[in-house]
Amino acid sequence: MRRTDLVFFLTGAAALVYESAWARLLARILGSGPGATAVVLSVFMGGMGIGALALAPAARRTGRPRLLFAALEWFVAGWAAASPFLLGLLHPVDGFANRALVAGLLLLPPTLAMGATFPLMGRLTVARPEETGAETAGFYGANTLGACAGALLGAFLLLPLLGFRRGLAAAAGLDRLAGGLALTLGRVPRPGPGPAPRPRGPREGDLLLVPFFFGLSALALEVLLTRLLVTVTGASVYAFAIVLAVFLAGIGIGGRGARRLLARERVRGRLLAGCGLAVPVFTLLGLLLLRSLLGESDLFGDVANRLPRGIGPLALWTSHAVFAAVALFPGALAFGAALPAAVDLFARGASGAVPERVLGRVYAANTGGALLGSLLGGFFLLPVVEPRYGVAAALLPGLAAAALLFARLPGLRGWWWWLGTGAAALLGVAALRPGPPAEGMRVLRLEVGPHATAVVEERVPGGGRAVVRSLRINGKVVATTAPVDLRLQRLIAVIPGHLHGRVRSALVIGLGTGMTAGALLDFPSVRSLEVCEISPAVVRAAEAFSEWNGGLLEDPRVDLRVVDGRHALARSRRRFDLITADPIHPWTRGSSDLYSREHFLTMAARLAPGGVASQWLPLYQLSEEDVKTIVATWLSAFPRTSAWLTAYDLVLVGSREAVGEGAERRALPPRVRRSLSEAGIRSPAELLALRVGGTEDLRALAGSTPPMGDDRPVLEFRAPLSYLAGYCVPVLRWAARPGSLAALPAASREPGRRVRRLLVEFLARLPRGADRAIAAYGRALLAGGTR
Repeated sequence: MRRTDLVFFLTGAAALVYESAWARLLARILGSGPGATAVVLSVFMGGMGIGALALAPAARRTGRPRLLFAALEWFVAGWAAASPFLLGLLHPVDGFANRALVAGLLLLPPTLAMGATFPLMGRLTVARPEETGAETAGFYGANTLGACAGALLGAFLLLPLLGFRRGLAAAAGLDRLAGGLALTLGRVPRPGPGPAPRPRGPREGDLLLVPFFFGLSALALEVLLTRLLVTVTGASVYAFAIVLAVFLAGIGIGGRGARRLLARERVRGRLLAGCGLAVPVFTLLGLLLLRSLLGESDLFGDVANRLPRGIGPLALWTSHAVFAAVALFPGALAFGAALPAAVDLFARGASGAVPERVLGRVYAANTGGALLGSLLGGFFLLPVVEPRYGVAAALLPGLAAAALLFARLPGLRGWWWWLGTGAAALLGVAALRPGPPAEGMRVLRLEVGPHATAVVEERVPGGGRAVVRSLRINGKVVATTAPVDLRLQRLIAVIPGHLHGRVRSALVIGLGTGMTAGALLDFPSVRSLEVCEISPAVVRAAEAFSEWNGGLLEDPRVDLRVVDGRHALARSRRRFDLITADPIHPWTRGSSDLYSREHFLTMAARLAPGGVASQWLPLYQLSEEDVKTIVATWLSAFPRTSAWLTAYDLVLVGSREAVGEGAERRALPPRVRRSLSEAGIRSPAELLALRVGGTEDLRALAGSTPPMGDDRPVLEFRAPLSYLAGYCVPVLRWAARPGSLAALPAASREPGRRVRRLLVEFLARLPRGADRAIAAYGRALLAGGTR
């Protein structure tokens, strides 16, 4: 490895950490909706492409390229270290113009500088114009392999241990080190005249479509296949990082591997055309192998997470890497070789362009295609065309690039294109064909959106029991109509609603099946209900649960908004009698923002006088420390709190003033009573019996655990490790302690004893088999605690 390779490796690693952190930090200001995501993506990638194109002449003219490269890297490092403080000065904004302004102010300066370093890499390494392609393969591969390392370094080390502020500072240290090493590089090649024009070479303007097509295909496929893979691996931050790292590793290795090939005169041009044919063939072969490996009849149907119990994190991550490598790695090799091959084609073309100009133009074209591909993949091919046909569409630009090359370059035999296209078509039929659903399962809805894939499925249990309908998001079942799940979803709304006594206005963050929001409409006092759901796919899927959510989506009192709930609440100036949140599990990437102190403080600030808030706290797939973190964070925002047991989950209730006075004497409204009776609760006394702790009890449970802030979302990185642990038995035992009975109203103490006894029995059965223990516990709870 040359010293320049180390320099470019370090800059690639730092850039990927920046990209990951900036995307998360900006989502809190701009929101996580499709519009905000498109703005951030456009500014980031557009800035890099413009920087490479506009500053290529400066890379050529400078007499001190090492110093210019170091200065650019030091500028980016300083900007990255300062960016969290800059963002801390801003409040959440809405609207395209405001979002574009904020994203442009934060991202354009560093991305222009990052893009400018690409032609400078050529200036630091290319001695002769005819070596431009081979040298590009070397530094592009090193830089991309650095990005691969940065994807893992950020997710597995810097951000979990240091948080965003110090993690960005640490990544900036890599850039500062790279700049320092750049100053120590040996003699830099002097720029010479461009290559002699070749009479029969291709016109550069026409063939700039080739790198554009490769960029378009690469990013569209990455978006589509990442969605497929996270339905298998689960949508944790680690799964996303591993999938991205595998894709970047393939590109980096493909780029480095092209170096020797480009040194051979006879493969030039042929290599680039071969990459265009290899992309669809390799990708479809990978999908066929993945289909066989998973044992799935249809990769784009009702695919479930593959998260087996009883294995450690290393084995789990290895399985994620294997799945990603099968699906992504072969095609990524071809994408990696394509860019330096395109540079080589133009460097030896008739235009006689100097290396820096070639690098700037090819990189800008490739980045422009990548930007279009990511936007098309996320906002058109996924939700409109659907993933199965979207993959096929994303492979076409590679074939189009190859067709253009076969038509324009002398010496390429056209029958190779027809052979490659025919092979891709046959493989596409085999890999992308639909298959039947799993035995005993009926898929009612399969909805795909920019953020999530939502599947509504129906399974008929054995023994003549009722049909169970479930909602699966990105491969994970998040809610069902099974009575114990129904009990949780309704209690998240009913408990705070009953304690308040007269809820007129309410806000629900997270639609899911709609059962939580629908339970609020059972209170006759409710006049307006605002529901925030980020995924349009989930909204469409919720229509299949109208029997259980009371026709929520047709109720005139409901204002359903497809928005980022946290962002919408921060922007809102309304005050609500009740705010409740039923978000996705904390181990899902990005969901920790709905469990942070800043978000809970916003909830508290948006409560009307006498208002009450509630939050779901799962007691499965979380460790005791994870639960304590959520409790400590909730306590930091609400001076008055309580915890309520649903079955094997808690509902946290918080307020700024005392609530619940007279709740034991307050009758349940008729619709609420009917709704709860389906979940085994038949009176106010049985409802209040579910209270297992107050403010001081929760403080004792949390102990010295610090609350979680936005800067260091520890749950996002810790909870995926806790997924393998099963139920949080210590906290469930805490909920079953007899001492909590003394705080209950007299009429609730006997039902409280029964509920706690059933929980103790459930915990005793768990070691003998979770499924049987859950079934027995659920039957007993539905019987009202009797046996």
